[in-house]
Amino acid sequence: MWNKIENYYWTLKYLKKSQLFYLLKNRLERGKKAKPAAVRPVGEPASLGLWMDGLDACPDYLRRFDTEEILSGRVTLLYESGCPGGNRWAHPSRSHLWNFNLHYLEFLVPLAAAYRREKEPRYYERFREYCRSWIRDNADGTGDGWHPYTISLRLTNLWICLDGFGDVFREDGQFAQELTDSMYAQYVHLRRHTERHLLGNHYLENLKAILLGAVFFQEAETYSRCKKKLRRELEEQILPDGVHYERSLMYHKLILEDLMRMAKAVRCPDEAFYKELLRILKEMADAAWSLESGLGRTPLFNDAGDNVAKPLEHCLLAALEAEFGICPQAEKRSAFPQAGYYCLENERIKILLDAGEMAPAYMPGHGHCDGLSFELGLDQRPFFVNSGTGQYQGELRSCFRSTAAHNTVVLGGEEQSVCWGEHRVGRRMRLVSGGCRGRWAAGSLVTCTGRHLSRRIGLRDHTVVIRDRAEGPAAAYLHLAPEYEYEQSGPLVRVLNQKGEEMCRIRTGPKDRLRIFREGTICSYAPEFGRIRRIQVLQIAWEGKDAEHEIRIQFQKGGII
Repeated sequence: MWNKIENYYWTLKYLKKSQLFYLLKNRLERGKKAKPAAVRPVGEPASLGLWMDGLDACPDYLRRFDTEEILSGRVTLLYESGCPGGNRWAHPSRSHLWNFNLHYLEFLVPLAAAYRREKEPRYYERFREYCRSWIRDNADGTGDGWHPYTISLRLTNLWICLDGFGDVFREDGQFAQELTDSMYAQYVHLRRHTERHLLGNHYLENLKAILLGAVFFQEAETYSRCKKKLRRELEEQILPDGVHYERSLMYHKLILEDLMRMAKAVRCPDEAFYKELLRILKEMADAAWSLESGLGRTPLFNDAGDNVAKPLEHCLLAALEAEFGICPQAEKRSAFPQAGYYCLENERIKILLDAGEMAPAYMPGHGHCDGLSFELGLDQRPFFVNSGTGQYQGELRSCFRSTAAHNTVVLGGEEQSVCWGEHRVGRRMRLVSGGCRGRWAAGSLVTCTGRHLSRRIGLRDHTVVIRDRAEGPAAAYLHLAPEYEYEQSGPLVRVLNQKGEEMCRIRTGPKDRLRIFREGTICSYAPEFGRIRRIQVLQIAWEGKDAEHEIRIQFQKGGII
């Protein structure tokens, strides 16, 4: 009981006063139904022109969906399947995250892509059936479908589809009116129920959808007010180094796409704001390219996975160049001091070190205990990996957020920060700092219980050196990508590929206690949401007595030792 009270205290302590106000307001208004109908402004809606072939017809993106399955009335999202329909489209046997994703209606975008490619009416007819089903089954104004976040994503996806289907939708008079009337009701509800109690990416998604709605429904006053709020949020949420302030590269890419959609919509009516968005897009693209390139997938710091945001290189960056003429700078950056990310890289090895705060103090819901953790890519593929996220609800949620789930050091068997619930953080690490110079990246922190940890990682030729200075008993973890396995021979640990060929050798101190985990919860790995894979994890334990501890990893030039 006391622990719960303490966790609430530390969680509420960091919230803004405005968040506390809206938390109370939401509690008082809980149970109120949305109004599924509203009087739409007279006149034809504007065309937003949101469709982008580089995003919405990108093969790497469309592979997430089975178009024939969608035509049959069944949908697979995040490796879970179900049939949209029924009262409020609620599926109690599926995860809450899957139910939320179902209401985004993102699975309708592949139907628009297929229609543009093949011009077959069945794709549009199925789109219309799904839309009418959603309107009919969610007419009571309750449930996940009327959550501000699902409205924000659903409206955006519907606008993308309307642009994708083009004339066939505009000429379908009765359905066009039915759908736009419903969209206007959702837009009005969203305007009145933005997520100001959460802020962060949720609030930015709300504002994006309202801005697009104001352009679509030609509401100039709403547009002006929303743009002012968006400018304030973008100034706060996009750090001076170009990284989104929640420090998840997955959410960074989601916000990058949001800004692309907004830029498309405001290009003609608001050239000044359009140019502002282009500047931010360039900064975010530069950051994403420098941080992700060489790792082979989305870096798994904080909540992140590969099957939520669109792929970076062949999708987001390709569309940025095609639509806006924006390309990331040729020379990658190694330091992102505001976000706390630092890179080391040569022709074969890429290391990304996290030496920054876990999240904004008032919005840590997507934060993990990954202080001073790193990921290492070898030959453009993951090699040493953080465990990922996998799920927002379920028994593994707390495990994936724990310190031991990352390539960092556990001090005294304690967590760096107290992550509790699904998206809450109580006491947390502090005094986090980092930097890089030449071939070294470094950082330090103090855990929530007051223990100090500092780490230096060096990369020279094909050798990686990790030097840790810790207080008390310490245990470092190295999580291997699933394509590799450990083999121990005394104090020497070798990493083998699936053919049994040696990839590298790991040398530790003579008094270190080594343990290789091949089963158990710690071996869970989720580079994508909804899919858990098994990996091997090396634990290196020692007695930290303020002396620097060294782990040396020797790779061989050319790949195999």
